[in-house]
Amino acid sequence: MKRTLAVGLVVASVAGLASCEARPVPTSLLLVTIDTLRADRVGAWGDRHARTPVLDRLAREGTRFERAYTPAPITLPAHATILTGMLPPAHGVRGNGAWALPPAGPRTLAEVAAERGLATAAFVGAFPVASRFGLARGFGHYDDDFGKAPGVHYEFAERRADAVVAAALAWLAGRRGPVFVWVHLFDPHAPYDPPPAFAGEDPYRGEIAAADAALGRLLEAWDRRGEASVVAVTSDHGEAFGEHGEESHSLFLYDTTLHVPLALRGAGVAAGRSLATPVGLEDLAATLLARLGPGPTLPGRDLLAGPLAPRGLYAETLAPPHDFGWSPLHAWRAGGLKYVRAPRPELYDVEADPGEQRDLAASRPADVLRLEAALAAVRLGSGDRDERRSVDASAAERLRALGYVQGPGGSGSGADPKDMKEVARRIARAAGPFGSHAEAAATYAEIAALDPDNPLVNLRLGSALLKAGRPAEALAPLRRVTRGRPRSAEPWVGLAAACAALGRLDEAATALDEALRLEPRNAQAHFNRGELARAAGDRASARRHYEAALADPVTAESARRRLAESP
Repeated sequence: MKRTLAVGLVVASVAGLASCEARPVPTSLLLVTIDTLRADRVGAWGDRHARTPVLDRLAREGTRFERAYTPAPITLPAHATILTGMLPPAHGVRGNGAWALPPAGPRTLAEVAAERGLATAAFVGAFPVASRFGLARGFGHYDDDFGKAPGVHYEFAERRADAVVAAALAWLAGRRGPVFVWVHLFDPHAPYDPPPAFAGEDPYRGEIAAADAALGRLLEAWDRRGEASVVAVTSDHGEAFGEHGEESHSLFLYDTTLHVPLALRGAGVAAGRSLATPVGLEDLAATLLARLGPGPTLPGRDLLAGPLAPRGLYAETLAPPHDFGWSPLHAWRAGGLKYVRAPRPELYDVEADPGEQRDLAASRPADVLRLEAALAAVRLGSGDRDERRSVDASAAERLRALGYVQGPGGSGSGADPKDMKEVARRIARAAGPFGSHAEAAATYAEIAALDPDNPLVNLRLGSALLKAGRPAEALAPLRRVTRGRPRSAEPWVGLAAACAALGRLDEAATALDEALRLEPRNAQAHFNRGELARAAGDRASARRHYEAALADPVTAESARRRLAESP
């Protein structure tokens, strides 16, 4: 699948800019993010087979950015950037599930919009951006009402675009005055299962078409409000279908998953304008706030203010080390070149070779050194904070998703992801649904044979064996994970369960104590520790742990029952 990128710089005329300034200052903002939408699957970005009439019309009616790029091909870090105007090393959210924006961390677009008098609301379509991960700060209403997907699989629940839009329309109904609304549509994310009306030979395009239709209903209602406003539509990352050996996203930093659509329409936005200068999503928040006129803002530049000068763009993925125990990847794009820092560095002339097929690192060492220095300076200047916080058991369970393979962290082989393509493909295809836990265990045993130190694979293998009633077999893969010093409690919780099932209660208690050292609020670890204390006759400790387990819906009912049984 080849993609075409327009090259050259399109600069608006002075007259065009003057006409923008003469337009009414908007009072409301609508931000729509369509998850996992690669730019070249939208008609306005060159896809002749796309079914995206709403997106195409919005791009014609406003300003289209031909070459917009995400700083991370992972949902939560990308959205944290969109909402804070900061790169991942600066806002501290480097992956899904094990990270969150801290309560007193970087200010968000919603917080600043609220300061400027806008009522704020968000309606999101899937668990990676649930309120528990910090993006709800500043929103007066945050609708993340989605259930848990049933069955044996490694995907999480989502709600379709029409349901997300319906919730947003209900909130907007009859509401007057300035508002900031964020709507997150998850449909294009795997598994690709479009509604029957949008089914066809290409289910990914069908999912996009369903999201586009829902966007149309949202924009109709939005425009009926009759207020000056600005609408921005973009995506958090794209999707790979075998390019560079990748399926899904998060593994590599090629433009297949970094290039996203971005269009703005409304008051203060030139119509029919197309900009070819590469831009990053880190500037979107400042651009939206600038449309409201003078006032508090966020880091970043206004992408619509005058001629747009090119500047370097950063990207990263920490999914390889956190999930698989492989090497992290960082990238820097500048002057038509793109450098990828990896155990074997890569360099591409993305103007002449937009498909990134010809690695120039060996033939242009001076450019590699120059871009490496620029990348290092950006990382150092952004800081490299790790704002992870404890993730409850239900979060860990639901975050094991295709493209969001929530791993335990810790050590692995440290391999260059380029050398692990086959393992990555097998993991991407092993999301299920499986007929049984035994089937899941057999699948992951085959993958573990290819990459014995992979923490995610061993965690899934051990968990599947445990749930299949084979705790003795689960011990070895779970211990491989815990020996790698995991950063999450989940491997220790699994190891404790296996030990307890084999009657090794002291070992189980030690494992749960380690889990709670890593994640002091882990509800599942607290409940299981309470069970061990209860069996040992330590009622006071059992009660303390059961009370801590009340904090999560997954364990709350069982914890209440145990507390009711206590004298």
